[in-house]
Amino acid sequence: MGDIRFEGVSKSFGEVAAVNGLNLAIAEGEVYALLGHNGAGKTTTLRLLLGLLEPDGGAVTVFGCDPIKDGSTVRGMCGVLSEDVGLYESLTVLDNLIYYADIYGMCRAESERRIDELLRTFAMQDKKHFLVKGLSTGMSKKTALIRAMLHSPRILILDEPTNGLDPVSTADLRTMLLRLAKEQGTTIIMTTHNLEEVQKMCDQITILRHGRNLFTGSIAALQDSGHYMEHGQFSLEKLYMELEQGAGRQ
Repeated sequence: MGDIRFEGVSKSFGEVAAVNGLNLAIAEGEVYALLGHNGAGKTTTLRLLLGLLEPDGGAVTVFGCDPIKDGSTVRGMCGVLSEDVGLYESLTVLDNLIYYADIYGMCRAESERRIDELLRTFAMQDKKHFLVKGLSTGMSKKTALIRAMLHSPRILILDEPTNGLDPVSTADLRTMLLRLAKEQGTTIIMTTHNLEEVQKMCDQITILRHGRNLFTGSIAALQDSGHYMEHGQFSLEKLYMELEQGAGRQ
């Protein structure tokens, strides 16, 4: 077991403090959501985790590794789905996945087995030889998710993973991610504005505002608290809006 830690981490771009004294602790095998308005510091936080940015102050550790000194090791642990799916549109689904499997250093027999397994999981076997440029938004998102998961990473970083997915695909993805976390110990960190999915899927949430940790708590504890209720049930949206409005008045 291990964890991901941010201890007093700061990162500025000129006069703008994107991350400001951030403290976080994400346990191995957790499904964790980073929430906040656009510009709250979510993307910068993830780039610091991946070692793509160096903090101005504080320390980041990922399962005992320093993302700057041990960047290749940290990034090798991670599978990333960014907002831009980042696929080669002139290649087929299969050719894209083989290309990235080679980058991950997977042997051909293992990559072929894993690609077939994930194509079945996402019901995309019939799209294997389709050019990416001819895929729907949802199918492109599924292909990018498969790419992120190919090498069975210890950490999955997902930016708006359900955008463009239909309700059935969203439910299937939720089931699969929860299985990865609970059965295989995969740590899943997601950024999203889909609070309903966060409430269904996540163990812990952190709400960021101007690069600071405005709130951290477990979904289970929040649901049991009796606070932030709407129509007799806990509402993450109500909590989020009250915290945002309260912070905005400070």
